[in-house]
Amino acid sequence: MSSEPPRRAWSAGVPVALVILLGTALLINYADRGTVSVAGPSLGAEWQLDKDQLGWLLSAFFWGYVPAQPLVGWLADRVGAARVLTAGFCLWSLATLLCGWSWTPMSLAALRVVMGVGESVTYPSALALLAQRVSDRYRARATSVLQLGGVAGPALGTFVGGWILVLYGWRTMFITLGLLSLLWLIPWRRQLAQPAVAPADGAQGEGPTFPEILAKRALWTATLGNFCSNYAFYFVFTWLPMYLVEARSYSVASMVSVTTAFYVLDGLGLLATGWALDAWVRRGARADRAYRTALAVSAAGVGVCLILCARAGPGAAVALLLVAGVLDGLNSPSVCSVVQRFAGPRATGRWMGVENAIANVAGILAPIVTGYVVKETGRYEPALYVAGGVALVGLLTWLFLVPRIEPIDWSLRRERFARAAGP
Repeated sequence: MSSEPPRRAWSAGVPVALVILLGTALLINYADRGTVSVAGPSLGAEWQLDKDQLGWLLSAFFWGYVPAQPLVGWLADRVGAARVLTAGFCLWSLATLLCGWSWTPMSLAALRVVMGVGESVTYPSALALLAQRVSDRYRARATSVLQLGGVAGPALGTFVGGWILVLYGWRTMFITLGLLSLLWLIPWRRQLAQPAVAPADGAQGEGPTFPEILAKRALWTATLGNFCSNYAFYFVFTWLPMYLVEARSYSVASMVSVTTAFYVLDGLGLLATGWALDAWVRRGARADRAYRTALAVSAAGVGVCLILCARAGPGAAVALLLVAGVLDGLNSPSVCSVVQRFAGPRATGRWMGVENAIANVAGILAPIVTGYVVKETGRYEPALYVAGGVALVGLLTWLFLVPRIEPIDWSLRRERFARAAGP
């Protein structure tokens, strides 16, 4: 057993400044991404939008975000993840700012598409950097610090953006958050100047080609599991504010408090999961068992909570949503650790580009399907059943379809391809 103090071990095994800055970038990513959901009730009233029209507006971001993922994943692996992240960050921050000058739903939707293209760089670039610079001993906790930004962002964005909206209107909210986002580039300049480093786990060579990556069953089954958890999350992410205001008669201020609490609890569950998974693996558990258990418990818990929420009273419904937030936290560090473990440092950018592209189709479908369901039925309960049911499909996927979560030996696969091609 090492006599190294835990804090020193963490610092020695992880580039802490990089991980914190990546987590902050993801925080800003989700804060900016979620602004239109916070503004949803105001936009619907000002522009007289039906629920299905509002659903399309909420999904506009993903029409840029999804198709750009494979390209930026390739760029992260080939051109450099830090550079790609910088360019995308500038693009989405400026698009957020310009949303404040939108005067029609179409102009806002177009800027949201541009924002989606910019934000598509974050996960492929961030995970490529972590796969290169963080060893397996600290994989889950480093990923959990990164992923904390994904839940702290909606919490902070809802809280800060909501109060700006209440006091000054939604246009000021977009402009303020866009300007504040650009401040991240100041500390990031030091990371951008860092020279390339050898991967933490010693991987060498160019890594696999796209066809080799696309041929793996692990990619497609993990993508399905990720899609199912994303659908439930994006249902909450895009429609929770309006659900609380319209179905549960919350004021905007009360909606902000409950929505913020959901993301705070999600973040606490996420951090606890990251540290617990690393500790479990260090004590001898297989990474496959640790990650698969966390993903299965998360999918089951979130699915059941959303389904029960549909029939619960006002107080119980909010309690179930908050429990779902905690359980969603088990998913975030696990699913990204699975990507890094399967793909390795030479392929994580491209693998995550493909997986995140397909899994985030859920971000297109969840708001649109929910909008149509609520419009046709006049109620939110059927939409809760759909979101919960999709999450339970994810449970079956993680338990029975995803193969053993172990590093793929790409060199062996390349040798087999070469032998099949002949002399």
